[in-house]
Amino acid sequence: MTAHKAGGRVEGDEVTSASPEVASAFDRGQQRGENPQVAGADGPASTTLDSRWLGTWRRPGSRRREPCRVCGHTFRLDDTVYLHHSADGKLTDVTHHLRNLPCSGRSTPSEMPDPRAQAAFFRGVDASDPSPETLHTVRLMPDDRALGHPRQRNACFVCRHTFRLFETVVVCPCSPAERDCLKAVHQDPARGLGCFEQWRSDLTVTQCPMNFRTLTRS
Repeated sequence: MTAHKAGGRVEGDEVTSASPEVASAFDRGQQRGENPQVAGADGPASTTLDSRWLGTWRRPGSRRREPCRVCGHTFRLDDTVYLHHSADGKLTDVTHHLRNLPCSGRSTPSEMPDPRAQAAFFRGVDASDPSPETLHTVRLMPDDRALGHPRQRNACFVCRHTFRLFETVVVCPCSPAERDCLKAVHQDPARGLGCFEQWRSDLTVTQCPMNFRTLTRS
């Protein structure tokens, strides 16, 4: 009886390795099957529901799944990334390849935006169209602690994606006016991130998401 598997062939108790060319072709074909736009070659790719790096991914030799090694952000649906492969066709690295997250170090379609100009723009947006006071949303500006840092990003406890610059969130949903902790949840419908409303459709919090204690309301 003969059984086949990636990179080798089993015949009884004997194992014979496939040639590097066959193993490489197999891995590239597997990648193409999982994500048709990826042909096992270095270059940009869009993140789809079938991308093995969606959210986080396990790098070769690592025992856990991790976000982008440069910015520390998770990989979201439709994020453009840059893929690197080894000579045998195996995926070895995935980094963001976006205008706001140019982690790949490759040329991007346009120059990096000016964070100060962006901050001024979003302040104007929020001033002209403020969120309902009952939501207590905040815009994540460059110095906001809720963003974390590349080695330890904070993530929404609903969608599990990291918070990115200039997104709107509810920080400390139990007492957003005081912000006793950095536990936060997205509430940014313009970006398709209505996580708070998804979590609490009545837009109220009755139980702390950190310690699960019932909150006392006056």
